[in-house]
Amino acid sequence: MAYSIKYLSLQKSELVYEVELRGGTGESVQELRKQIIKLSQLLPSEDILESHLDPTDDLKEVKESLIKSQSNLTSLKNKLDKNLFNRTETLLHHIYHRLNRIVPSTELTDIYKTCISSFNSQFKELSNIKSHTTPTNSSASAPDNTTDTPTISVTCERNLSTDLNKLKYSGKTCVHSFIQRVEEYVQSRGITFDKILTLAYEIFVDDALHWYRYNKDRVNSWNDLCALLREDFSSSDYDYRLAAEIRSRTQGEHENITIYLSIMHGMFSRLSKPMNNEDKLDILMHNIRPCYANTLAASPNIKSMDELKSVCRNYETVNSRFLQFHEPPRVTSSTLAPEFAYKYKSEQTKYNYNKQFNQNATYNYQNKTNLTKANFNQSNSYKNQNFNVSAIYTNDQSRQVFCPRCRSNSHSLSSCSEERFPICFKCGKKDVRYPECPDCNTTHKQEPAKN
Repeated sequence: MAYSIKYLSLQKSELVYEVELRGGTGESVQELRKQIIKLSQLLPSEDILESHLDPTDDLKEVKESLIKSQSNLTSLKNKLDKNLFNRTETLLHHIYHRLNRIVPSTELTDIYKTCISSFNSQFKELSNIKSHTTPTNSSASAPDNTTDTPTISVTCERNLSTDLNKLKYSGKTCVHSFIQRVEEYVQSRGITFDKILTLAYEIFVDDALHWYRYNKDRVNSWNDLCALLREDFSSSDYDYRLAAEIRSRTQGEHENITIYLSIMHGMFSRLSKPMNNEDKLDILMHNIRPCYANTLAASPNIKSMDELKSVCRNYETVNSRFLQFHEPPRVTSSTLAPEFAYKYKSEQTKYNYNKQFNQNATYNYQNKTNLTKANFNQSNSYKNQNFNVSAIYTNDQSRQVFCPRCRSNSHSLSSCSEERFPICFKCGKKDVRYPECPDCNTTHKQEPAKN
């Protein structure tokens, strides 16, 4: 890696800059070294393009670092020391990356150029020492020439190989999404569209690569490439179909209003023919969740997405407060001020409820006991009575188990174990059956019973 930094060789002031640049903190040198070992692996120097400091303060510290490096170079000229050489090289690499991150204002341009010139001269001196000594741990190379123009002398080559995997396009996905990704990438990385065009052979793959090889002579700029991409890879009814998706895209159950409006804004931006604000607002008012209805009814004059977002956010905030509400705590042994605690009435209500419940339970138990005793007495008296068999079997509501053969209500006739004999089941007369009973069947003459 060009201009690599051995962070453990830096002094405290330079370590503080490197750690804070990556969002870390530390006071002692040991803490700073522990932080930079972890943070440098996550965020290499080449990937950090901006400084967190004000340009004035940043240039002031750069000048102090240049004084240290110049002092080291003077010592190296007098007596070569391998460790001092490595520390000086690391310090100059640190200054190189630091200068590359500074964007000076008009007032600071002269100071910035002075720092650039000083850095170039020191780096050249270090390269001359390297050429005579050839230290094994050195990996820096001096610039070809010295100049006071920072855009020429101090440059930062960005490694795009990792990012190109995210930008690759095969022609099978949405071309509008691809164009948007590339434009956002160019804006975030601070590179030009001409640079993207030079990488087109690496970005396009599969069918899209064949297409680009065929159309490359027609492409003179990024806008020309986008126009051809939309013409060949976008469907003719793209706006119609996307508008239908926009109208059917309602707010999800667990989707807050901010995220939903952001997604809808992205869908609106994909339309080649922009939709006016009134139509956008009308779609949003129909597609947000019904829980906002009462809140929107109180604000009928909403005319923009920002106003809609503000009203719905207010509803979500109030609803969140309602969900977090809880009853006041009860008094415990650890309560410091029990006289200010809320007096619950639930204890007295609970006592009255239990009292009424006990009374009802006692009343029901007594009634049940009385009924049981009455049934028991009735059962005992039932055994001592001469039953009218006809009355028992003709009344379905008062029908009971009864054996007319042995005059017992403990079992039925079908389960009786006594010796069988004829009997009239209507009147209960013995030694005669019902069809032959003279009392129950007057048309039949009585015949002597058969033994």
